[in-house]
Amino acid sequence: MILAFECVARTASACVIDGDREVAFADLGGAEAEVGLISLLDRLLRDHGPISALAVAEGPGSFTGLRIATVAARTLGWLEGLPVHAVDSLTALAMERGDGLWAPLLPLKKDTTFAAVIRVTNGQADVVQPTTAILDTLDPGLPLDAIAIGPALMTKPELAARWARTLGDPAPVTARGVARAARLTDPQPWSAILPAYHQKPAPVLQREALTSAPK
Repeated sequence: MILAFECVARTASACVIDGDREVAFADLGGAEAEVGLISLLDRLLRDHGPISALAVAEGPGSFTGLRIATVAARTLGWLEGLPVHAVDSLTALAMERGDGLWAPLLPLKKDTTFAAVIRVTNGQADVVQPTTAILDTLDPGLPLDAIAIGPALMTKPELAARWARTLGDPAPVTARGVARAARLTDPQPWSAILPAYHQKPAPVLQREALTSAPK
């Protein structure tokens, strides 16, 4: 069995799967991951263990949320000797929707959004355009037949309407998508698991902007 979890939006969800069967699912109901993730995972492990592997959304997502999730995966992997499947958040979002050509959109900042194009066919994902942080003023070149999905449809509706012809489900990714995407990734040792921010941290970007500004 696999324990899959995510803290993409600073809150958290987790599930236990046995092959294609979902054994259990739980979330924090919007509460912050730093407060509730460990107790959530502990409850699932006590009620549904033992497990053979972990799966975690490594990014993109909330800077704090990704650090919490990957540290939890590293710690559990070390303590229990478990391999870890590290999953791209936007791939998990597409896998959670099922078959189709999806354009997952995840808001990063007021002026930047994560975007990807992923085709899901019979439970397999083909990454047409990899996850990238894109300035909202730019055109990501999404295919006309791709269906936009994800939280940016609610937080940035004008952007979503400008970037995509067809708008779909705005729901965020959950551990269910992480569990499905885990089947497509090879397991890694816990020591290899790190947050995938897909962009330099804000302080670094701010320093670069200051140094590159005309004198």
